[in-house]
Amino acid sequence: MVAVESLTPHFKKPSHRRRNMSENSHKITRRGFLGQLVTMGVFFAIGSLPKAALANVPTVALDGRKLSGNEFEVTVQVFHKGNSMFHYVNQVVLYADGEEAKAWNYSWNKRPESENFSVKAKLGVTQKTVFSAMANCNLHGKNKDKGRLELSA
Repeated sequence: MVAVESLTPHFKKPSHRRRNMSENSHKITRRGFLGQLVTMGVFFAIGSLPKAALANVPTVALDGRKLSGNEFEVTVQVFHKGNSMFHYVNQVVLYADGEEAKAWNYSWNKRPESENFSVKAKLGVTQKTVFSAMANCNLHGKNKDKGRLELSA
């Protein structure tokens, strides 16, 4: 007759002693510390990005007036908080029916005259045309609302 005990697998008890959590709770392992540091860094990055990304995005307003015949003057007003050599509007683009009609480019040494400024373009309009504009901050990016102006001859 075969003994039942010999057919069952034999498991060794672990030879290492289990540590009591209360007596070693003051010790911080390198792996645990790095894990906590990475977790805090991720939460800091997630918490700070939306505020920085939306802090000083420029806004635009469009206005137009008829000069003569089919010629119009379109004014793009740009509103932006910040005009220093490190933080400024570096580009304004005027679009006519989605196509670029006029662009103004700026740099750290050739900035707009102030935080809030306007640029003008004289354009010929022969049919109903929808104008929009984009302003870009060198630190915070493009404006979401591109404005809308509809003109017809």
